[in-house]
Amino acid sequence: MANLRGLLGKEFASTVADTASQYGSYSKVRDGKVMNFMSYCNMTNCEDSYRHYYMQYWCVPCGTTQITFELWGGGGSGAGACCCQQGVPGGSGSYARKTLTYPEIEGGWCYCLVVASPTCCSQCCCGIKGCKSWITGCNLSNLCAEGGTPGKTCCYAFWDTTYRCQDRIDWGGDSSESHIDGTMGSEDGKGGFNRVNDCSCYYGADCGIPGRPGFFRQYNTANNCWVKLGMPYPAKLIDDMGGHIITSNRGNACSHEYSYCRGTTPWAYSANCNGGPGIPGVGAPSATSCGGSCCYGWRGGGGMIKVTYCSCWIGINRDCAFHFCN
Repeated sequence: MANLRGLLGKEFASTVADTASQYGSYSKVRDGKVMNFMSYCNMTNCEDSYRHYYMQYWCVPCGTTQITFELWGGGGSGAGACCCQQGVPGGSGSYARKTLTYPEIEGGWCYCLVVASPTCCSQCCCGIKGCKSWITGCNLSNLCAEGGTPGKTCCYAFWDTTYRCQDRIDWGGDSSESHIDGTMGSEDGKGGFNRVNDCSCYYGADCGIPGRPGFFRQYNTANNCWVKLGMPYPAKLIDDMGGHIITSNRGNACSHEYSYCRGTTPWAYSANCNGGPGIPGVGAPSATSCGGSCCYGWRGGGGMIKVTYCSCWIGINRDCAFHFCN
């Protein structure tokens, strides 16, 4: 006759060794259940706003034997502009991935999840670094995905023939120089970020992919509308390594909310949401000014945390099976 433990199934925290000896190797019930945690919109900046709905506590369901945390940092804001300034969008947030397997993870343990918020809008000609996403809890050490590099504006950037018909302008120097040198080559720089050497980093992960700076292209210095903006997006969302969304500069449209909205399709945000939640971790456009006006650079997008957890439950506990299979 079956005993009560056999009818109810096996609890991993207390009987995993006994279960393994009786039933042999484990097999997953399914690949996993997924929970996505997104940033909220229209909040204050980074450190000040993490407790305004960005900090959440998540507890591991009973029976979980493997969990994967994936984190995306927030995007850098565009830079502000005055007089006749234009420039480079903010950079993308980094991506980090960490997997824990029993006994590194057990049901009932709780983790603090902090999703990167959107940045504030930037008035300065150097934008705001993107906010970071992180997780704390048992068997994690400094698990963090940094936010993207700030955008940058300079006087007459879109009108200067120096930059016409170059591949990508980031004002960050060539691959052998530091981020304060050069534009595309060895010319003295304007404080941009190099797309080879400069990035947003990740920490405490099994693997990850850095975020990259934005850029612009200019084909005709007679009209700002010819400018194409390269707004970077992070890895593991649209494709494996991340890349750039190419969108048109909106002439002298100041804050370029329409460039940002069109550029973040298919997860385009509502214009009333003030900077999120479009595609997580996207760098935002810098402002365009002409004739003495001043404009703010657009908010850097918020980040994201994805939790995937699964069970190698061997017993016949119906509650556990219902949770993981439905």
